Amino acid sequence: METLILHTCCGPDLTYSYKFFSRRYNVISLFVNDNIDSEDEFNRRYEEVFKVAKYFSFESIKLKYENNNFLENITGLENEPEMGKRCEICHLINFKKVAKFCKENGYNLFSTTLTISPHKNVELINSVGEKVAKEFGIVFIKENLRKNDGFKESVKISKELNLYRQNYCGCIFSRGKSGQRVKI
Repeated sequence: METLILHTCCGPDLTYSYKFFSRRYNVISLFVNDNIDSEDEFNRRYEEVFKVAKYFSFESIKLKYENNNFLENITGLENEPEMGKRCEICHLINFKKVAKFCKENGYNLFSTTLTISPHKNVELINSVGEKVAKEFGIVFIKENLRKNDGFKESVKISKELNLYRQNYCGCIFSRGKSGQRVKI
């Protein structure tokens, strides 16, 4: 079975995503999120990712938190709406770190948990993933994880595991935009 490096944004999104991908691949979760607004929030989210990985018995790796990298790259895009250009740059930054990890460690496939969220642009995410994969000479596995009740299933599993479910994507600019977030 081939190994898939799964870019992971949070524990709740990892729940169903892992179940989905593990049917076809040996999954390694890679927690990469330079966009998260504080190191405390970054670590809190990783604790939940680790809980999921321990529950399902698979490997999870956390890369170094580099929020300044995100902030420098989105300068001038602070007022962009959610799912706009700022989000595209965010995906590009995080996916490039995933692709670099893949190349340095001999992995050829990656995907992401991001497409499970009803608050994310699946087409944009998959497009950026494919672009980055092509640049690095690897393969991005395109999916829409929210179809077939993927999001609903992730909520159910998250409740069963008593996971912290954040109510914003992570970046400072998404805080306070409660009309675009899920409260469960």
